[in-house]
Amino acid sequence: MSGTSRRWKIVASLVSFALIGSGLHFAYTTGFFGHDELCGDLVDPRSVESALPHLGRISSGGAHATGPRLSMDCRISRTSALPGFADQELHVYTSVDRADFPFTHGGSAYASTTTFFSGGSSGAVTGAYQAWTWLPPACSDRDLVRVVATVTSEHPADRRALAGLTVDTANRLMDGAGCDAPRLTAPSAVGSAPDERRSDPQALCGVDGFSLPASSTGPTANVREIAPASRGPVWSCFVALDDDSGESARGRGFATYAVVQEPALVAGMKRSDAFSENSPVAGWKVSGFDDLHVVADCDGTDTYFAMEVGPQLTRTWEVPGSPGSSDLFAAFVSAVGEEYGCSGITGQRTATPVVDDEGGAG
Repeated sequence: MSGTSRRWKIVASLVSFALIGSGLHFAYTTGFFGHDELCGDLVDPRSVESALPHLGRISSGGAHATGPRLSMDCRISRTSALPGFADQELHVYTSVDRADFPFTHGGSAYASTTTFFSGGSSGAVTGAYQAWTWLPPACSDRDLVRVVATVTSEHPADRRALAGLTVDTANRLMDGAGCDAPRLTAPSAVGSAPDERRSDPQALCGVDGFSLPASSTGPTANVREIAPASRGPVWSCFVALDDDSGESARGRGFATYAVVQEPALVAGMKRSDAFSENSPVAGWKVSGFDDLHVVADCDGTDTYFAMEVGPQLTRTWEVPGSPGSSDLFAAFVSAVGEEYGCSGITGQRTATPVVDDEGGAG
């Protein structure tokens, strides 16, 4: 064998090894050899690639669809056999909830890290680990269906891409179910999580004329709030006191307030069996779920107001004469109502606090 021939064989072997190595790297750091369809084709692999930035093969498992096509429960993994590439896991599922779920006891605990989006679609992103999107009211007989995407591994996701994944999945569910509603469009941007700031005593939550009574906060209390820099059609404000109530109570705060003027969400609320057109508040021309979750007419726009009570507020009820939740809610609605041109919500309300299961009052 000539020297030239041997050299060509060595070169060919090196090229072969390089190609094999490149192929293995490509296979283990991309989804090329993974599933073409994820979750029964309800989740787009490109959406997963955008939401989970680490390289790796993408695959899905678990129940793709359970019952109707508007129901799903699927787990997605992005894994790599190569060192230096972290694995990521994503749980995508649907949930049937009241349209005001984010502003009730079950959802308001996350208000301090939640950014809402609305317009072409309605939903929210919580931190860098969860996003969800409501399906249109036309896709449900009563309560609304949410598509939820939750990162279950320790590595964060891209917030905007995670929101886009839920919107795309919602469209695929709607197509499969023949839901008669316009297709949703994903938000072009998702704002940063709301900032914590010291409250303006005369403009709590950025609302002129809204404040907490000194009997609730104490004369020298430092009141802090977590609220968006600018208010959109959906916004909430978490209020807490820097006092001696303990870390857990401070983390759950004094109260969480919310306002919604997103038509799809308010329409979804009115579909719920728990919603009543009869006013839950004596003297107010409103409808709603109860006396802390109401819908009022604000310059021709249905506007939802909510307040969730925190443990720091229930603690104040140990002092006789402290204002109840009804008075605090009325102060909030009245202040916002002046800005929004609301009608039928005048007058202060009174309520006798009742003891809850944690020993406080409500």
